[in-house]
Amino acid sequence: MNWSKRWGAGFFSAAGEEKGIFLPLFGCFFLVLFSYSFIRPVCESLFLSSWGASKMPHVWIISAAATAAVVWVYNKFVGSNRPYRLYAASNFIAIAFFLLFYVYFSAKNRGFALTAFIVKDIYVVILIEQLWSFCDATFSENEGKTLYGFLAGACSIGGIAASVLTVNLASVLGSNNLLFVGCGALLAGVSLFGYANKKGAETLNRAQIDDGGNRSEDRPLGKGAGGHRKKEKRTVMWGGLDVVFKSKYLILICIMLMLSQFVTALIGLQFNQVLEIQITELDLRTAYLAKFYGATNVISLILQFVVSAPMLHFLGLLLSLLMVPAIMGAGSFAFFFLPTMTVLFGTRVANKSLTYSLFRAAKEILYIPLTYIEKYKGKAVIDMFVYRFAKGGIGVVIIGLQAVMPVTPFTINYMIIALILIWMLMVPFLIAEYRGRELAGSPG
Repeated sequence: MNWSKRWGAGFFSAAGEEKGIFLPLFGCFFLVLFSYSFIRPVCESLFLSSWGASKMPHVWIISAAATAAVVWVYNKFVGSNRPYRLYAASNFIAIAFFLLFYVYFSAKNRGFALTAFIVKDIYVVILIEQLWSFCDATFSENEGKTLYGFLAGACSIGGIAASVLTVNLASVLGSNNLLFVGCGALLAGVSLFGYANKKGAETLNRAQIDDGGNRSEDRPLGKGAGGHRKKEKRTVMWGGLDVVFKSKYLILICIMLMLSQFVTALIGLQFNQVLEIQITELDLRTAYLAKFYGATNVISLILQFVVSAPMLHFLGLLLSLLMVPAIMGAGSFAFFFLPTMTVLFGTRVANKSLTYSLFRAAKEILYIPLTYIEKYKGKAVIDMFVYRFAKGGIGVVIIGLQAVMPVTPFTINYMIIALILIWMLMVPFLIAEYRGRELAGSPG
C-alpha cells in the first residue's frame, strides 16, 4: 500500500509538472495508433483482395527496402527542421497519400493496393519515432521513468478504441470511408503536437543548444547537430557490425531475434492464407481484422501493465523467454489437429501480444550487461537491421519454396514448429552467456 501511494504521488507530481506537455503527447500517441487501427485493416483487406496472401513474401522484401529508403530520407531532415514542422509535414504527406488512395480505392487498382499496404507500416513508424524523440528531449530521466509507461499505454488504448469502432463501422460505412476517420485522427494529432511543442519550447531550445555540445549523441533534434548525427548514424549502422560479430553473446541475441521474426512472419502468412479463403467479402474481412487487432491490443495492454513485471520477477529470465515461443508453439501444434480460423486467430493474437509485452521486456534486460560500445553500436545494429530485414529474409525463402512446391498453411506450420524448437533450444545457451556477463561484468 505504501509503495502504491508513493508511486501514485510520483506520477501525479511528474504529470502535474509537465501537464502542458504530457496530456497533449498522451493524446498524440493515442491518435497515431487510433488512425493506424482504422487504416491498417482497410489496407490489408484490400491487399488480400487484389494480390492474395501468396504475394505477401514479395511485399516483405519490397517493404524492407522501402522502409530503409524512407528512414534514410527522414534522417536527412531531422537535424535541419524543428520538431513541429517535421511532425506536421510527415502527417500531411501520409494524409495526402491516403486521400489519394481513397480516390483510387478498388481491388482492380493493384498498384495502389500494394503501395498502401507498404505505406501504412512506414508512416506509423515515422510518427511514433518522432513522438519518442520529442519526449526524450523534453522530459527528465525521472519524469520519463514515471510517465513513459502511460505514453506507451496510450498506443494500446488508441488501437483498442479504433478496433472496436472499425468492427462496427466497416460494414456500415464501407472500408474505403474508414480512411477519412484515420486521416481525421492524424490532423487532430498535429494540433495536439503543436500545443505540446509550444509548451515545451524552452526545454527544446536548451536541448537544441546541447546538440551542438557535449550531449549531441543523446539528442537528435537540434539544428547544430545535423552533420555530427549523420556521421554518427553511418558509424553505428556500418561500424557496429564488427562489434556484433566479435561477441558470442550479441550473436546469440541476434539469432534469437531473427528466429522470433521468422516465426512472427510465418504465423502472419498462415493466418492471411486461411483468412483469404474463409472470408472473401472485403468489408467483412476488414471487420474481422479489426477484431483481431482489437483483441491483440487489449491483451497486450493487460500483459504490459499487469503480467510482464511479476512474471519476469518470479519466473526469471530463462523461463520467461522460453514461455513466449512455447505458447506460440502450442497454438501451432493445435492447428495440426484442429485446422480452423479460431485456432489461428488465437495463435496470432498470442504471438503479437507476447511480442509487444513479455518478450520485449525480457529482450531489453538482455542488453543490460553490455559494455558501452556494445550498447551504443551493437544494440543499434541488432535493433535496426534484424527487425526490419528478417521478414525480408524469410520472404526470399518462401518465394523459393513457392517455385518448387505448394506452400500451404500446413507446410508453413511445419516450418513454424521447427523454428520454435530451434528458438527454445538456443535460449539456455543465451541465458548462460547472460549469467556469465552478469557475473564477470566484461565482454565475452
